[in-house]
Amino acid sequence: MTVTLVEVVGDREAYLDLLLEADDSEAVVRLYLDDGLLFEIRDEDRLVGEVLVLREDDAIEIKSIALYEAERGRGIGPRAIAEVVRRARGERVARVIVGTADSAPDTIAFYRRCGFRDAGVREGFFDAYPEPVLVDGVQAHDMVLLELRLDDPA
Repeated sequence: MTVTLVEVVGDREAYLDLLLEADDSEAVVRLYLDDGLLFEIRDEDRLVGEVLVLREDDAIEIKSIALYEAERGRGIGPRAIAEVVRRARGERVARVIVGTADSAPDTIAFYRRCGFRDAGVREGFFDAYPEPVLVDGVQAHDMVLLELRLDDPA
């Protein structure tokens, strides 16, 4: 399995459904749809997901990452994260950051397995969404921030 990132150039509207796999609110996704760099995640020649990244001072933020449901659990996610990290090293940033819902323990565990560490909480972040954000029936309120320091040898 070869996982690659291919930059999306032009209209991003075709990726909206996939972006909604990672963020429940279409209104919120539309706020950042045209920001940063959007990449297709490809396994060999097949589109299997997307990742949208933003440059923030000394960091690359993974704003959105999603795989089609049929592609999950096959090791593609960690490989895609590794490719984001490889590219971030080339940008000479100090860290890669990501935020996720406090009600998503599986997602938090995934990032920890990829080497990310806890970096804080944005209290009430999801309370500002137009509709409640639910993960497995549990309402999200806070955003859990995680980071991978690129100067950390661990």
